[in-house]
Amino acid sequence: MTDGSVGTGRGIAFPGQVDDRGPIDALLAEHAAHPLVKRLGEVLGTDDVHAADFADTRVAQPLTYTAGLLSAWHRPGSAPVAAMGHSLGEITALAYAGALAPEEGLALVRELGEIGERQWSARPSSLTAVMGLDAEGVEWARRTALASRGGFLDVSGYNGPQQTVLSGDASTARAAAAAAEALGATVQVLPIRGAYHSPLLGPHLPRWRAAVRALEWRDPRIPVVSSVDARTRTDRADLPELLTRWLVLPVRWADTMAEARRRGVEALVDAGPGRVLRRLGRRIGPPPFTDA
Repeated sequence: MTDGSVGTGRGIAFPGQVDDRGPIDALLAEHAAHPLVKRLGEVLGTDDVHAADFADTRVAQPLTYTAGLLSAWHRPGSAPVAAMGHSLGEITALAYAGALAPEEGLALVRELGEIGERQWSARPSSLTAVMGLDAEGVEWARRTALASRGGFLDVSGYNGPQQTVLSGDASTARAAAAAAEALGATVQVLPIRGAYHSPLLGPHLPRWRAAVRALEWRDPRIPVVSSVDARTRTDRADLPELLTRWLVLPVRWADTMAEARRRGVEALVDAGPGRVLRRLGRRIGPPPFTDA
């Protein structure tokens, strides 16, 4: 069922791929005996997950996913009334809510990294966050870059009124970044290999769809507010199709926050790793992020 109700209370949110492995290593060390950590080592093909190459998205994404679940599972406080996730965090939220088994989610995240690596190797791409510009300013920078460089560049994330993520060809993204900086924006190139949430991953949709549909989907134990379309799911009915589209559709984080608020979520906990979503939340507004 879509647009199901959410009880009033505290929700939990999971970030996309993070760029600081410090909190990840701390969580993995604290819970080294956990079965999911052992499975993580098998998925990455190493006996020492702390030595895995964090610059490789195929490594960083499984590490982020596993650390996010460990953080949420061992967080004190009452059970959250809803789960939500930004980009990669959508998969973490679905696993936390019980819509898929954590081990299956881990394997899926590894497959996601492989898909991104294949796309990035064949056609160098970039994910670029533009901060401090409104939608019109970002669109001007994007279109002038396309006019001067050609290629492909599209919005892959609506993080808030003053933060937008662009995804596309690396050279076009650099031109857009320069245009945005000339308008006073702050720009950050994200350390992610793969033009996620853009049509550049369209050719890889059959492989992704097959991986998603091979999972054993279950009704989530708590509602999941999706960042794909900012709607709430309470059963498994359209989750495979939702997560298939997730690969190429933009992240609608500001709308997701608004949907959570509308459905009764009074506050959110950033499960981490890190505090990325808490920082984003300050620029978006309620529901506020709070400690457990």
